[in-house]
Amino acid sequence: MSRTWKLIRRTATVLFFLILVLPIALMTSVRPWMLAAVSGGIGVMSTIAFLTTRGHTRPGFRAAGEVFVIAALVLTALHVSRALEPMYERTGWLLLRLTAEVAPYEVAPGDTLTFTLSTTNSGDGPARVRPFVVDGTPHSAVLVYGILPDLGYRYFHVRDASAELTGRDGNPLAPVTVAYATPFDFGYNPAYWEWTTTYTPEATVIGALTSDGVEDRELAVGETLRLTYDVAVPVHHPAGTVHQKRAGLSYRDPQWATYISQDLWFPFEQELTVTPATP
Repeated sequence: MSRTWKLIRRTATVLFFLILVLPIALMTSVRPWMLAAVSGGIGVMSTIAFLTTRGHTRPGFRAAGEVFVIAALVLTALHVSRALEPMYERTGWLLLRLTAEVAPYEVAPGDTLTFTLSTTNSGDGPARVRPFVVDGTPHSAVLVYGILPDLGYRYFHVRDASAELTGRDGNPLAPVTVAYATPFDFGYNPAYWEWTTTYTPEATVIGALTSDGVEDRELAVGETLRLTYDVAVPVHHPAGTVHQKRAGLSYRDPQWATYISQDLWFPFEQELTVTPATP
């Protein structure tokens, strides 16, 4: 009975280790053989510690050595069989792209910059909605958003904004909501940001959602979600480049691989230059 219980405990520990590590490895593209090498190394060191030490810690080294060696063997088998390769290749995943356009590239203090963020679903299935809350009202939507440019963490003010959802034929579909947020951490899940349709100068993020709180829409194949917003370059902006962060897409993946929420980040690739007028 004691041996059976030990076997159950070892097996459960190995499974827990794999369940904890494999999702992280898949998302970061760390291959099974790398994990097997690390796990095997820890197992060997734990075994050596078991053989060379005495006292109450000795059984713990033995247990750790067995667990990590078994995990290394399982990971090696996964590597040799290539069982996880479709997930590493993102086979079946719906990974949308985002086009970010900014004009003009060269401005003077006080001028207006126009940002246009657009995504078209060119996949095989719809981008499904995620839950958001706007002004206290639940919205189920696909979200496209941009972090506003800033000067020393003072964010440019929005002068105008509009959004639209269009079908394959280019005709607009309703509804679309333009909303703003001021998250404490841009790396945090946008589904938990406090969104509002009322713009204030403190806003740091602008977004467009495929919902008005009553009617919700997925982003179907061939449909395009577009957000356009104008921001004012501060009148005291010095000569040099405009500091930009990134834009993002947030939706739920309909494919077999995960069916989880995707929050994809895209950098602004264009370099914007401020050239003060010559007195």
